[in-house]
Amino acid sequence: MASRIGLVARLIGAALLACIATAAQAEKRVALVIGNSAYQTVARLPNSAADARLMSDTLLSLGFFVVGGAAQVDLDKAGFDRALQAFSQELIGADVALFYFAGHGVETHGLNYIVPVDAHPADEGDVFVQAVGLAGVLDQMEKSGAKINLMLLDACRNNPFSGQGLRGDAGGLAQMQAPPGTLISFATQPRSVALDGDNGHSPYTRALADAMQQQGHGLFRTFNEMGLAVEKATHGQQLPWVASSPIATSFYFAGKPVPPAPMQAALTPPTDVSPARPSDATSRRDLVTDCDRLAGMPSDALGAEGEPGVAFEKIKAAEATAACNDAMQRYPDVARLAYQAGRAATARKDYSEALRLYEKAAAAGYPTAMHNIGVLYATGEGVKKDNAEAARWYKKASDAGDPLGMLELGWLYAFGEGNARNCPEAIRLNEAAVKAGVGAAMNNLGLLYMRGRCVERDYAEARRLFEQGAALNDDSALNSLGSMYNEAQGVPRNTRLARELFERSAAQGYALARQNLRDMRR
Repeated sequence: MASRIGLVARLIGAALLACIATAAQAEKRVALVIGNSAYQTVARLPNSAADARLMSDTLLSLGFFVVGGAAQVDLDKAGFDRALQAFSQELIGADVALFYFAGHGVETHGLNYIVPVDAHPADEGDVFVQAVGLAGVLDQMEKSGAKINLMLLDACRNNPFSGQGLRGDAGGLAQMQAPPGTLISFATQPRSVALDGDNGHSPYTRALADAMQQQGHGLFRTFNEMGLAVEKATHGQQLPWVASSPIATSFYFAGKPVPPAPMQAALTPPTDVSPARPSDATSRRDLVTDCDRLAGMPSDALGAEGEPGVAFEKIKAAEATAACNDAMQRYPDVARLAYQAGRAATARKDYSEALRLYEKAAAAGYPTAMHNIGVLYATGEGVKKDNAEAARWYKKASDAGDPLGMLELGWLYAFGEGNARNCPEAIRLNEAAVKAGVGAAMNNLGLLYMRGRCVERDYAEARRLFEQGAALNDDSALNSLGSMYNEAQGVPRNTRLARELFERSAAQGYALARQNLRDMRR
């Protein structure tokens, strides 16, 4: 069982990271995102580069490894070739392969080509040399062995080279056949022209980015919702088109549907008032017993002076139980000893006894004991699982000044689990726990910035918080920072550094880091 320092936050933090970085834990998702705006011989496209950046940010937040760490913008033919070569290398072992292009596309002899910024074709022969054939890109994806191949094309525009002798004045792209396991999405119907948009993004890419982020929407529902949104936004002028073959594997950009949970009562202020913190006279921090040495909580503000505490997974349950029972008999008024005896009971998995001891310490005003009671209700250990009751105890702990209670309650407020969702309070509580020096809070707040939950998505702030937690050697923060570098989420990909961070986290027993290391070895 994991440490009682931020136990639920660490478990939920791992769960959220699994949602964000699905590639790391469940499937390898690889994307190449290209946006060409600054064409050298024809008019500039206003939104293509911004569209690619929006798509790249969206895919990064959904657990995709994006080649180059971000959208590749304004590529010439040589840049295209390098990007496609890197894409091919990253596709080894991929479960999902995704190619996105925004820019000019042309059709000749029934085949579709996308156009680098330095292209200047005078006839069809020049297209074969200067442009990039989509059939070749699709063949590259199919040969990778990925279970699902997705080609997304915001390139159905007017032919910009028609005045230079290249035929195909109607513009748009031709139909394409989708190989097995493949879906091809066009911004509009074959031989039709898509709109650039007038608000910084094309209607297609904006709608697709929004649809991808809807949890529980399968592949075909995602593209259907996108199509309906584009039709509405353009008043029927643009109708996206999908070509697909049967796809055997279920796929969800933002995660599978969440089963409906039993209705939880909204958190209401408890009728009883949280007890005051133990006084100096009863906390007896000057008192040091074997119970403190064998079961003390690390960084406990009310712990015995000079004692570093013991990580939960390192508690020797039998020895700690005997020492704490003896200490409680000799010093029955010291609430800390009952709390530490509860830690020992938890270590031996006697959860009913742990609850009794925590309740005894909580009645004397010991804040961390209130937090641990909340943990038991959140995990269903020794009691019936009850998120509302867990939230009530976290609030008591938080009100008594316990940073772990703040951490857990802030997380529940962010997701509305066991209480009504309250984003301002979620951020305030997490920030308070960060100021108190809790590494798990740095990790959790970083995850909220990574996901854009209750705050604007900010990879730089997420990285800063993960680094702050990693500096404290917090295993969850080490793992989250490693995932950023492994998946190029807002930072350039650095697998060497990612491995080092995963190894530091795994050495402390963090299960998710161990899984990430196993995935890197595949």
